[in-house]
Amino acid sequence: MSKPTIKEMREHLVNNEIDYISQMVIHDRHQELFDYVMKTCGFKDDDDTEIEGIYMDLYGDELDEEDKTNE
Repeated sequence: MSKPTIKEMREHLVNNEIDYISQMVIHDRHQELFDYVMKTCGFKDDDDTEIEGIYMDLYGDELDEEDKTNE
């Protein structure tokens, strides 16, 4: 068996991560999944301004709708 290319190695590593995450979801290991995402996503390294910006990009429209509903 020949050594895989870097692309093949990368694909294999990504597929392993996907399988690992899928297993956590399938087996309802929510805390483990939460901890995994917190550890690997990079949010823990972002400052408060970056977190607020990311959050508002994702959920700002929902907050605007909620404000309109509460008026």
